[in-house]
Amino acid sequence: MPSRKTLADILKHLTDLQIPLVGGADHGYSEALYLEDLEGNGIELYRDKPVSTWDIREDGRIIGVTEVLAAQDIYELGERVEPFILAEGTRMGHIHLSVKDSRKSSQFYQKVLGLEDKFSVPSASWIAAGDYHHHLAVNEWGGKGLDPRKQGLPGLAYYVIEVAHKEELLTIAQRAQEVDAPIKWLTSSQLEVTDPDGIVTRVRLDR
Repeated sequence: MPSRKTLADILKHLTDLQIPLVGGADHGYSEALYLEDLEGNGIELYRDKPVSTWDIREDGRIIGVTEVLAAQDIYELGERVEPFILAEGTRMGHIHLSVKDSRKSSQFYQKVLGLEDKFSVPSASWIAAGDYHHHLAVNEWGGKGLDPRKQGLPGLAYYVIEVAHKEELLTIAQRAQEVDAPIKWLTSSQLEVTDPDGIVTRVRLDR
């Protein structure tokens, strides 16, 4: 969400619809609300705090925390928007993936997609391009015995990353081949890469 106010507006909207939240947290760099869709996929609605308040270390790591969210303050800031639509400037900030081995998965995505480690703990890793806190996170919170994802099961079938240049697409394809990851060209400007957990990343040229 583009601001704390727009996060507050959607909190009020969800409350009016009696849609249950599964949690909320202050992560240091963001304030977040959590809910689930009908298949049990987690949805995080959040707003970033000013970058000047982030805990950025000299080596580029951006430290995240999980602290109590000032939910009442946020709720009281909200207004009912009729008809309700997502605020202009809302965008997909990041994706979280459930994996069997977070360290192995983090290394896979750093290698193939060229992302950098921003913060890691034994059971999870947050990685990103550039100076953001994370564009992708992998965690083992579903259990170490997690089976590889199979087609047709409930959950995330794939997600999409867009790149600006064909050279970037070709580089990702080459990196995937170097780690023996299955790749499938859908068109000359779009491919799919499958990670060790059976999760599909679709990479395409920016439209």
